[in-house]
Amino acid sequence: MLAEDRGVLRPLEAMWGFASPLVGPDAVELLAECLAQRASPGEPLYLSGLSPRGTSTRALVARLAPTHSLSIAGLTVRFLAELDSLDGYLARRSAKQRASLRRALRRACAAGVDFEALAPGPESCDALYTRVLEVERRSWKSAGGNGVDRGPMREFYARMFPRLATRRALRLVFAQLGGEDVGYLSGGLAGTHFRGLQFSFDERLRPLGLGNALQLEMIARLCEEGVRAYDLGGQSAYKARFGEREVATIALVARPRS
Repeated sequence: MLAEDRGVLRPLEAMWGFASPLVGPDAVELLAECLAQRASPGEPLYLSGLSPRGTSTRALVARLAPTHSLSIAGLTVRFLAELDSLDGYLARRSAKQRASLRRALRRACAAGVDFEALAPGPESCDALYTRVLEVERRSWKSAGGNGVDRGPMREFYARMFPRLATRRALRLVFAQLGGEDVGYLSGGLAGTHFRGLQFSFDERLRPLGLGNALQLEMIARLCEEGVRAYDLGGQSAYKARFGEREVATIALVARPRS
């Protein structure tokens, strides 16, 4: 799906550049038809999340090359963790990281933190998203103006949660202390592949290591569910530590030839 933004035709999700907008065997031909029917055909096209050696990428290049000038606009690297069991996952971490994760979980439990794991339906999404936003408002992200409790990101996830939940693909873990939500981690399933979306915690509890504890709790739940891969995204050092495999995608710009 595409949208126009300042004279550029781009995917609806182009902030991170992780996902390809080419979905299905006829995607390239559908794109070509869309471009041919545009009232203003001169604007450049931006497509992100493309596998450099993927079949659809090769088909896209072959289809557009006769009529467009193509160039690579960027490279995005994200990190994946292979999941089999929690013990197996931990065994592939360094001794230092294993110790750090276990300390974080012990600290959280000793402080009285409980975890609530949910796979909700759409009927409960509004209430759950309200809980997410309450945690977010007390996080360092919100304090720095980067939380999902405001602006376009708030609306983005407000729409995404129900859509994931409708097919029972939304997964949430809340950390609670004294009956109050103090942290959360959210993500979505596509088969046996889990994509992490957002997580935050109450900044007052940073010494507990709630971020690590939430990640470990989610991984344990996913392993129990038979999920095989956790896509952590990119652009953060901690994601490189939690992941064990790098996946690179490119963005292409296609400019119509005059």
